[in-house]
Parts: sequence; structure tokens; C-alpha cells
Amino acid sequence: MKNMTTMEAMEAYKLLEEAGMKPQWCDTPVPCYEASVQAGLPTDPGDISLGEQLMMAQNVSKGSLTFCVNVSGESMKNAGIQHGDQVELLSGVPIKDGDIVIAEIDREYTLKSFYVDEQGNKWLVPANPAFKAMMLTEEMEVRFLGKVVRIIKDTPRRPYAELMKCVKEARDGESDTQEITEERVEQVICEMGDEVKETRKWYSVFRALVDAEVYDPYDYVPFAQKVAELLPNHKRLPVASELRRMVDASFRKRVSLWRESDAPVHGHHFRAYMRLAQLTEKKLRM
Repeated sequence: MKNMTTMEAMEAYKLLEEAGMKPQWCDTPVPCYEASVQAGLPTDPGDISLGEQLMMAQNVSKGSLTFCVNVSGESMKNAGIQHGDQVELLSGVPIKDGDIVIAEIDREYTLKSFYVDEQGNKWLVPANPAFKAMMLTEEMEVRFLGKVVRIIKDTPRRPYAELMKCVKEARDGESDTQEITEERVEQVICEMGDEVKETRKWYSVFRALVDAEVYDPYDYVPFAQKVAELLPNHKRLPVASELRRMVDASFRKRVSLWRESDAPVHGHHFRAYMRLAQLTEKKLRM
């Protein structure tokens, strides 16, 4: 997958603007530190080193006082911050009630909401009932590193086994709802007998029945025998060899993939074959 050139990016930007959207250039680097901050009890973050830099739009990023850190733990999950997320923080600004902050407490770090109660006590409050709020006391060495201004989430991925299971259930359900009884097949063949005026055009009925998994693609003889059994007086009964001759180009494929540009017949003949096949499909679903 190749990257966009500058010209291609500018053209895409222009098209998005014309469509009424508000695109933004991600041209401002924001440092992301490899250490994780605990959304739980205060912990030592370990070695703090600069990792990759995230590119953000200038009006989204808060400027040179902005940085990002990874989050571990679940104490802020009800505030939309999950384990594995990144948070963008703004440092060097006043902290107010309700701000989500990174606090350094006795040289350990935690991510919580800041709150001042009616008595003037300062608290760090989690967003998960499994954790308790922590009151900040004079004995603690407390420093606020910054407040959260943005939550950055990775694109979620679901386990492959879960996806495969869902698809299998959908297929099983589809096959159950599309089951066609032998009585219905015989009824449709009889009804199509009034529509088919040429021997070879029975191929349309046959192909539609193949698509519905009533017959295998090479069951020309069983199909011809079934039509003869049901419609012994029909003037244009199917012949297995004639059906086989129609299996050419796009007629080898499902009816939904038939194309006149790649079919053994053209013009009104192609349209007649298509009409009969689609009518057969419609009758099978009725």
C-alpha cells in the first residue's frame, strides 16, 4: 500500500472541503512517552523515555505543553479511559474541579479526577466503583503533571475465532431460511413450463436451480428427466446435450454474474435467458 503524494493529499483535502467536511492537516508533533501511568493505585512508572511522536492537527493539539502517555488499569473506565489507551495531557495550567489529571504522589503516579469537597479537602476520584477515592493530605508530596485534554484509542480488533463463529452462524441461519422443498421445486418447474418456448432456454431454469443448490452444475440428465416426468406433453422438453452446450463464457457462472458482453447469446436472446432465470429465482423464493 503506497503513501499519498503531497499533490494527492492536497486534492483529497480539497474534495473533503467541497463535500462540506472539515479536514485538518496533522502537522504538529506531540511527544509520546513510553512509560505507562496507572489508572488504579499510584505506582512507579519505571523508566520514562520518549517514544514515538504522534502527528496531530495544530488546532487539536494544545501546543508545546502537550504530551501523551499510555494508560494501564481500569480505575477510569467509566470516564471512557480504558487499559491500553493513550491520553494527551496539557501541563503547566491550573487544575480545576472535574479535571482528569496525572498526579505524582510521593514519586508515584496515578490517573484520576480532581475534586475539592465542601470542606476544602482535595481528592483524587476514580471512575470505577471497585476503587476508592483518595484524599490528599499535607503529609503527601503531591504534584500535578497535567490534565487530560484528549483520549486516544487504537482501532479495535476482534479475535479471529469470534469473527469466524459469527460468520458460521450467519451462514447456517441463511441456509435454514433458504431451504427449498422438493415439492416447491417441482411446482416451479411446472410453472416455468408455461414460460419456456425453446428447448435451450430450459438452461435458464436449470442454472437458477443450480444456484439454489437444488442441482449440481453437471446434473443435466437428472434435470431433463425431471422436466419430462412433470411435463410429458411439453412441446420443447430440455435435452441434456443442448443444456451442456449453453455452458459457455458468463453462462458458466451464477445468474447474478451473467453479462451480455461475455455471454454465448446477445440482444433479445440474452435478455430472454436472463428473464427466465430471474423469474425462476423469484418463484423459488415465493
